[in-house]
Amino acid sequence: MHRRPRTPAFARSFPPCYRSLMDDDDDFLHAPDAPLHKDPAYRRVLVQAALLNGSMFVAEGIVGLWIGSAALVADAVDFLEDTGIYMLGVVAIGWSLLNRARAGFVMGLAMVAVGLVALGQVFVRLWYGGVPSAVGISLTAAVALSVNVFVAVRLIPYRTGDSSMRSIWLSTRNDAVLNLLTIVAGVLVASRMAAWPDIVAGLVIAGVNLWAAREILSSARAEMTARPTARGHSSE
Repeated sequence: MHRRPRTPAFARSFPPCYRSLMDDDDDFLHAPDAPLHKDPAYRRVLVQAALLNGSMFVAEGIVGLWIGSAALVADAVDFLEDTGIYMLGVVAIGWSLLNRARAGFVMGLAMVAVGLVALGQVFVRLWYGGVPSAVGISLTAAVALSVNVFVAVRLIPYRTGDSSMRSIWLSTRNDAVLNLLTIVAGVLVASRMAAWPDIVAGLVIAGVNLWAAREILSSARAEMTARPTARGHSSE
């Protein structure tokens, strides 16, 4: 007999709609042969990650625009993309393999959009010029890093699933690495008194998202065009 895990203490103050998502449904009770994406803990991780990333999108976006940092604005948009990816991941848990592959494809397109927005922000900063606050860059990136590391560690057991699960893992892992880069960029801005480290960080964020999107789109396309016989088990 499965015991129903208790809702985390910090989540008891959330609205009922969020608390219900974090509780286990009978449809997702864990069994030894259950698909990895139906593990109840996976859904809880995704919901928590979505709430954290949505909050960081607002906070980092405000700071990035205030101090004129291309890297922070690009990363804030990345947090918005991740929020959508996590929530889509929650919705897609009960979908067939084909529909989960389609969800993975949408996630890949979202990563492309983030890369393009990051490139656009770099050109905006080049046009307007100015040197952003080094302290603001580094401190904000440090907070973003702590959020992404927290989520990435909790996603480690689920990083080898289908294209949808891999896209979620890759996005979170890449974000943590990019946060480290942004912290370094802030240090260089302070030491050089120049904006180019922030610009370079913004370019790297764009490039990493576009490269990861290529991998996810390729994987999702392969799953969507799989042989019909393979789709016969898609509801598992």
